[in-house]
Parts: sequence; structure tokens; C-alpha cells
Amino acid sequence: MPRKALLCVLQLDVRSITCPGMLLKDKEELYLSVSVLGQHQKTQCVPAAFPLFFQEKLVFKKTFADIVDPGDLVELLELDTTVLELIQLVPPGKVLATYEENTRDFLFPDPKLTRGHHGFDREILMKRSSSFTGIAPKLRFSTSSLITESLLSSGRSHIQVSII
Repeated sequence: MPRKALLCVLQLDVRSITCPGMLLKDKEELYLSVSVLGQHQKTQCVPAAFPLFFQEKLVFKKTFADIVDPGDLVELLELDTTVLELIQLVPPGKVLATYEENTRDFLFPDPKLTRGHHGFDREILMKRSSSFTGIAPKLRFSTSSLITESLLSSGRSHIQVSII
């Protein structure tokens, strides 16, 4: 018998990271590492000179089995943590800056606390590491998310209705 589930698809469009006046001592390339919904992806590497231009889309998909109430999904998203790390390829990999937030607030920020709106360009300040001597890097990005109801049967997901 098919079980109901919610399928969450998140698209993160990484635009750029700026840090005016900052010159990196090491010349190895950098990338942005992203962990969300229990998954991990990273951008392509870019040259070690600010501003960093990524222009890259990262897509994360997760099926929440036996979850049919969007309110229950919101609670699960509040328990999940989105982590972004700016990493330079100085062996074994040097974390220059990080950003952490619960996934619900990352996907659906309070409009009073952020510049921009859901689906539009947003900017956040990353927390710099102790080895990063410049000001806090600013990440410019946008997110879009789609949550759909689906049926799980024989390991397959059949999308039925769009919820959000």
C-alpha cells in the first residue's frame, strides 16, 4: 500500500562572495561548501581574489516519509541546520568563513531581518574564522523551494499536489 510523504526540493543559487579590501595571502582556489537536509554539495572552485563569482545552482532533494502535515515539516526544518563554509584549497583545506542557521529560517527568513525576499537575491554576512584577517565576507544568493505531496510505493515517489 502506498504511503504519503512530502518531497522538498531546494535550489540554492550562489551568486558571489564579497570582502572589500581583502587580499588573500594564499593563492589556492576557493569553493563554497553547503550542507542542508542531510546532504552535502560544493561549488566549483574559483580564483583566490575577491569578489568571488560563482553563478552556480545547487539542488537538494529530500523525501520526508510519513509526513503529510506541512506543520510537521516546518518543525523538522527547524531542527535541521544549514551550514555554509568558504574553504580555500590550502592543504588539507582551510575554512575561511562559515554561516549556520536552522533550515526553516534559511529558506523562509523573516522579511524584517533580511535584505531581499524568498526567491530574490539575499545577502548574509558569514562569520570569519580566526585565520581570516579581513572583514566578514558577504554572501549573495537566492533560494527557491518546492514542497509537494507524493505517494511512496516500491521505492518510488509519485508527485500529486503542490503545497508551497
